[in-house]
Amino acid sequence: MLVLMMPYVYLVPWWIVRRDMRRLPPHRLARCWNSASLGAAIVAFVPLCLLVHFIKAHGWLKGSALGVAWTFAWLAGALLLPELLVRALGAAPR
Repeated sequence: MLVLMMPYVYLVPWWIVRRDMRRLPPHRLARCWNSASLGAAIVAFVPLCLLVHFIKAHGWLKGSALGVAWTFAWLAGALLLPELLVRALGAAPR
């Protein structure tokens, strides 16, 4: 189960941040993490990296709203995915 969750835990936040960075104007993109810092933030602070990225990139008010929304969406997926995998694989949770 853990092997199936690892891509979700690390790749989905990376994809969300990279997707947002592609859409930012240059002056806001300059405030974002570089690739090495982004990777380190995702590995070290998985759910919080989304909140921090959006606050850094979009400012306090809009960034907080976007960050909280994306963080809760990611957390909901992280809570629902194991249940869906258990049902799909027909395995009992341990």
